[in-house]
Amino acid sequence: MSGIDRKIYLETRTSLIDKHLPGTEKSQRELETEGIVYLFSDRETMERVASEIFKRGERTGAEDIADKYERYGLFFAEPIGYILKSDGTQIPLYYKNPVEHLSLRR
Repeated sequence: MSGIDRKIYLETRTSLIDKHLPGTEKSQRELETEGIVYLFSDRETMERVASEIFKRGERTGAEDIADKYERYGLFFAEPIGYILKSDGTQIPLYYKNPVEHLSLRR
């Protein structure tokens, strides 16, 4: 099945959103501690990706029972952001398997 056909909502905690937006303190901290960060091009792109995942995303099967999260993903023809490594390497990001910032709560 494609898309999401029941009542859920998008995670709205700023801390989870900011770690996936370029130029935020949270994304910089994530890069420093993890050595890698997955960034959307900008907030507008992040919101568009969330909207498209609601419409036609595929459930990945990953689930966080404790936090009641289900995860959905979707491939995009154009880059939606990039993976940034601590050495400065940037890899275009076409597939988004939402983790915290786009996780959909029941």
